[in-house]
Amino acid sequence: MKRRASLASRLAVAIGGAVAIVIVAAGLLIAAGVIGRFDAYLEAAHMERYRQAATMATELISQRGSLNLKKQELRELAVAAGGPLEIRDPSGAVAARIDTLPGVAEGSGGARRATDTPVEVPLVVGGAEVGSLVVYPLLGTTTERASAPASFREAAALILGIAGLGIILASVMVAWLIARRLTDPLRELAAASRRIGAGDLSTRVVPPPDAEGHELGVAFNAMAESLGRSETLRRRAASDLAHELATPVTVLAGRLQALTDGVIEPGPGELAATRDAADEVRRLVMDLQELAAAEGAALQRSVERVDLVEVARGAAAATRTLFAEADVALIGPPDEAPPVHVDVDARQVGRCLANLLNNAAAYTPRGGQVEIGVSVEGGVALVRVRDNGPGIPAEHLPRIFERYYRADPSRHRTPGARGGTGIGLTVARELAVANSGRLWVEATSPAGTTFALELARAG
Repeated sequence: MKRRASLASRLAVAIGGAVAIVIVAAGLLIAAGVIGRFDAYLEAAHMERYRQAATMATELISQRGSLNLKKQELRELAVAAGGPLEIRDPSGAVAARIDTLPGVAEGSGGARRATDTPVEVPLVVGGAEVGSLVVYPLLGTTTERASAPASFREAAALILGIAGLGIILASVMVAWLIARRLTDPLRELAAASRRIGAGDLSTRVVPPPDAEGHELGVAFNAMAESLGRSETLRRRAASDLAHELATPVTVLAGRLQALTDGVIEPGPGELAATRDAADEVRRLVMDLQELAAAEGAALQRSVERVDLVEVARGAAAATRTLFAEADVALIGPPDEAPPVHVDVDARQVGRCLANLLNNAAAYTPRGGQVEIGVSVEGGVALVRVRDNGPGIPAEHLPRIFERYYRADPSRHRTPGARGGTGIGLTVARELAVANSGRLWVEATSPAGTTFALELARAG
């Protein structure tokens, strides 16, 4: 199996390559700029030399009063100019010349060549141009001028190459260290994920100091905490369900066995008790089926434009029997309430509201009341379910929508009661989210609790 390259090595190669490209590009730009300035410097230096030779020539011409200088004077000018030269009058005629540079042999390039490019500098005496000095740079001098930039270029390239190689190597090492620093937390997260997958839900990681790594570490720990809490709730729910199923199942099995053995007569009372035990088991199973259906509600919903006020009235009508048994008054939306249209699955939203009403009825004392109302605020539709029960303790608020969670773990289901498995609010929230809504506890106090369901209003 081909081994995958580590992220650290890929990052190191990528960073090192990017640094190398930047260094090479910068080196080429620097070399071009420096060599160009060096060529300009050489050209300016030679021109200055020619101007100085022209200044010497004008001084000699002023002293002699003629362009026809002596041989020795021409030699001095040739040495100063760096090559053979001519002195021409304003018409261009040659007044004096020297064809060799003193001290340079004829065969060594000291003679003037046709390929040499002459440089002409005007000769000005007393503000008037009296002629010009024409210098013929020697072949040797031209070669030196050409070789100087080349030598400088080679030296600059060597220095830049050595420095660039060193910088690239250092950059790769630094990039490797940075990549390891960036990827070490990922490896730690991968190892922690494997431990969680193996069942160690107590695994946590230390969030890295950088912002993104810290956010990832915090999110991982929150996920692990949620998984641990869900596992605890699952185990507790399994224990609760086993306990709650045990009583009706035992009663049901015992009565059926007694009826089968003829110990008791199948009278109306015995049959009713057997039916109640069977109904209790059926309700528990239906609660679990309802939760499974709610988790897939987004895929199953059938959206239509409905009046949310009518949906709320329907939920109230469906739960009136329960409220009557609990001796709790249910106040529904008033008849004069204006319609509020939403695009939702009416059945799912109705089930959500019914669960909220069931929960309110379960925690409202006898003689109390629950109110359900619909309003439009800030362009969204809101349904509020208010009760005057004892309220929800602050420590339970963050978890009331978790599946199987019950604020009072010791409270077990009794025949005819609803919501004992602790999934009623979980189902309500899942149905709200499936319809692009939001469900939350808007207010709670010892005087009562208000749940709010927010849905997008139809345009």
